[in-house]
Amino acid sequence: MEEDSHPKWEAKGIHGTNGEPGCIRYRSGSSIPSKGGEKSVSWSKERLIAVDDADHSLSHEIVESNIGFQSYVSTVRVVPRGDIDDPVEVWVFDDLVRKYELGLQKMSVFCLKIQSYKY
Repeated sequence: MEEDSHPKWEAKGIHGTNGEPGCIRYRSGSSIPSKGGEKSVSWSKERLIAVDDADHSLSHEIVESNIGFQSYVSTVRVVPRGDIDDPVEVWVFDDLVRKYELGLQKMSVFCLKIQSYKY
């Protein structure tokens, strides 16, 4: 059987009551594999900061991680498809990988240009 290429993430509550603002969960899992195929373990501690049942939304912030995010807040809202004129196209995992690879390539070229000006 072929190994699933998508990262596996697990979450567990570590503080407070699940689903109530202020609760903190610890998430960990395999990261996007590097070009060499190596997988590393990524983790984050996330605090739920708002739950709005009427708006069908919730917000959380990353309070600590090894994945490079600082001051990150995310809000997720669930809407019926009939409530939006132009539904958001659903991304698959490979689309996300391509987006980050392109961004990293551009950053790499920029860093090389800066380095060449130092000498």
